[in-house]
Amino acid sequence: MHYLRDRAFVLRRVNFGDSDRYITLFTHDHGKIEVVARGVRKIYSRRAPSVELLNLIEFQAVRTSKNFILTEVKLVSSFEGLKRDLENIEKAFTMCELIDAVMPFGEEHRDIFNLIERAAAKVVENERNMVFFQAKLLTLLGFWDGRESFRSPDHVRSVVEQTIERKLKSSAVFT
Repeated sequence: MHYLRDRAFVLRRVNFGDSDRYITLFTHDHGKIEVVARGVRKIYSRRAPSVELLNLIEFQAVRTSKNFILTEVKLVSSFEGLKRDLENIEKAFTMCELIDAVMPFGEEHRDIFNLIERAAAKVVENERNMVFFQAKLLTLLGFWDGRESFRSPDHVRSVVEQTIERKLKSSAVFT
């Protein structure tokens, strides 16, 4: 596969070089992948606003011998409601960190993609939606038996942290 065109959520960004960035995407058809966005950190870059965390984008990338190079990107939704206040930003960071931690590279999960899309739109409404998202994600991936219910949001967080075998960084940053 030399050419890739898909829809994706931006999960993580890592700066390298003077103006480039590695971007981890969770795509609809190809699972989690990493692309290189050349020149995206330059002030005049038109692609920079599109590759912010938890944005839903349509993109094109070309495969080189080492990795994918992002060639075109179009913003589908930025989920502005999720990025308005600090409490919601914590939820967005937690969603991105959790998905990045539990999803393997290159494994397609359309049901997870649809879950992220629904959750990003509804998690702003109340805290229970975030707990539901985490519980549903763990159940879909087989880390939790869906017949059992979680006792509290703290119970969900402890199961998540046991699953990924470390504490969530986003919870430490925002507390």
